Amino acid sequence: MRFRIGTRGSKLALKQTEIFIREFKARFPDTEFEIVVIKTKGDKILDAPFSKIPHKGLFVKDIEDELIRGNIDFAVHSLKDVPLDIPESLCLSAFLTRENPSDIIVGMNFQQIKQRLQQGSKIIIGTSSLRREFLLREKFKEGNLDFAQIRGNVDTRINKVRSGQYDCIVLALAGVLRLGLEELLKDIPYEILDPKDFLYSPGQGIIVVETREGTKAYDLSRYINDERSEFLGELEREILRKLGGGCSLPLGVCTDISDGKLFVKFRLFGDASRSVSYEGLLDLDYSVKAKHIVDSIFSKIKV
Repeated sequence: MRFRIGTRGSKLALKQTEIFIREFKARFPDTEFEIVVIKTKGDKILDAPFSKIPHKGLFVKDIEDELIRGNIDFAVHSLKDVPLDIPESLCLSAFLTRENPSDIIVGMNFQQIKQRLQQGSKIIIGTSSLRREFLLREKFKEGNLDFAQIRGNVDTRINKVRSGQYDCIVLALAGVLRLGLEELLKDIPYEILDPKDFLYSPGQGIIVVETREGTKAYDLSRYINDERSEFLGELEREILRKLGGGCSLPLGVCTDISDGKLFVKFRLFGDASRSVSYEGLLDLDYSVKAKHIVDSIFSKIKV
């Protein structure tokens, strides 16, 4: 069997495609793959923060178009980049095992930031995420924080801290781990942030595979689907859907499964009239659809 895989050309996207191929070939060793690199709109717009670009599926739509045309058989994405509405002929056929979804701050840890702020210093933090900005402003309420937009490959961003362009940056730990960049952190401060406190983006840490429905690619990719990742990923996306948001909505979530219980926490950041939050421990039942779980949660809270 031979298939074509569509992916972005970033180091992380190619690594995630490599992870998918490795898992697929472990199940179907005779399979051959051709990687097709597709430049998306998000890759072409480099001078604007994500929250200011009025376009859904910045890193996904161009790849989906090639999938719909039949030019590729699989599309590999970061789930947090995938819009809520999937084209009618396509589906998310495999959710790979989730990497640690936590955020990591690189260049300083929280204690160092607190000490510097108490001394009257200004801290320049690189992030393109409104969620992370809200969380950090709340953590250091009285501090002089200056948030600067940052884009580029994970190693490029870390090296911008090392060169002094930023005091620190915040990014997804999953990217650091998948790219094996722990060596870059050996001689600079960093802190892995508790996901129950520093809530992450819906779908963070999950690689998802998109295919055309009713194809061989769809059937085979279901064999490598991770039920836990699919369940939690869909749950987080349903929370996002319920709040009427897209990828740029400042929504933080944390979901987990432990001892037969489902932990759910989320918060929509904004002014008092817009803020929504929830935290609860629920009975786990994989047979209940994510939409029904989220509908039940929202029936108990004010939005």
